[in-house]
Amino acid sequence: MCACAWSHRRLRPAPKTSLEVGCARGYSGRFVISFVKRVSAAMMCVALMALCSAVVHAQPALQSPAQIVAVLPQSGALVGVGEQLVEVMMWAAADAGASLIVVDSELANDALVEALSRALSDEGVVGIVGPLRASRAGLVAALSSQARVPALLLSGVEGVEERSHWAFRARLSVGEQASFAASWAYEQWPQARVGVMAPLTEYGDEAARAFVSAWSKEGARVVGLARYRSGETQFTPVVETLLGARVRLERGREVAGRRADRWGTVRVGAQRLDGLDVLLLADFDDAIARQAPFIVREKALQQTQLLGLSGWGGQRLQQSGEELAGAVFFDTFGGIAQGGAAEAFVLAFETRFVREPTTVEAEVFDLVGFLASSGRGDAIRTLRSSQGFEGVTGRWRFDRRGAPLRVPQALRVTEDGRWIPLNSWSAETPDAL
Repeated sequence: MCACAWSHRRLRPAPKTSLEVGCARGYSGRFVISFVKRVSAAMMCVALMALCSAVVHAQPALQSPAQIVAVLPQSGALVGVGEQLVEVMMWAAADAGASLIVVDSELANDALVEALSRALSDEGVVGIVGPLRASRAGLVAALSSQARVPALLLSGVEGVEERSHWAFRARLSVGEQASFAASWAYEQWPQARVGVMAPLTEYGDEAARAFVSAWSKEGARVVGLARYRSGETQFTPVVETLLGARVRLERGREVAGRRADRWGTVRVGAQRLDGLDVLLLADFDDAIARQAPFIVREKALQQTQLLGLSGWGGQRLQQSGEELAGAVFFDTFGGIAQGGAAEAFVLAFETRFVREPTTVEAEVFDLVGFLASSGRGDAIRTLRSSQGFEGVTGRWRFDRRGAPLRVPQALRVTEDGRWIPLNSWSAETPDAL
């Protein structure tokens, strides 16, 4: 049985190896060995690729960088300012690992809506910075609300922030600055005789009105007020008006049969005031530089403490340091003398751009850095919180309407035309008058 079974069983030859097959076909042994090695290596690569693919698919997809929309002038009269701010914002975004989408704020309304809507359709957008002009702020605020993206408006006009629950006004208004200046001055010199000089512009109107109102609320009175035309170069009549030796007349009016002169004033006799303790000069650095020689020559004003707003901070002020030394103005950014993060920022900025940063450049650096480090939800929660966030220009907080709750720094002008925070001076406040 066993033998029979065995006899019918045919032994199959052992299968030939690849090497033997190759030899049988006439290939050389060296070729076959090389071929086998290549096949083995290829199979190993395929296995590794499959393994890597499995690992990659097992991990979550890498998150795309945050995107920030800058709505700034890229055409028109403010194109230079807009391009300068975009450069700073691109630097801030890159430093924070984010990217910047630039939309020209000067486009026609329909084109601006289309461009901004397209930018906001990207889910990676975490916020908007801009525009500068109040006339465009409402449109930007409305679109930010639709997209549920926070908008940090660079306009300093009060009320623009109220057009959307997602909008926040990043800059103090002229009136808010002037009110702060009045309150600060009253704390130092509650019995001071106070005057105001301001141009006949919207800026001057807002500054003068806010300062006088804030000072009056303290139960005090502004005793001198002088207004002048924008671009004025002759300030002797303005100073005389401030001290009561002249009065300003509206066009067409007369006083005792006399018409207004070319400065819009009429001399009324000897000056009424023999001096002022505090004088607010509510204008920009170029106008302040023109006023300085007339003020220091006036005997009644030689001991006067001069005050200014953020518009003072500019290159022209540096040319009048000797005349304006000791004057105090108010701004949210104290520059390199502020120390700490502000000092580091100024040094890095000057290294990159070979110039000193302006306040608004420091502010947009703060805003871009904040948005880049936050998601949409985190950003809006922080902006609505009582704590806010910290930047190189100090702490950023907003009220429930979206208006800024920022405290300007008091900056004293030095003899070389620079300015330093008062807490960097030998005393916290100027000497009592």
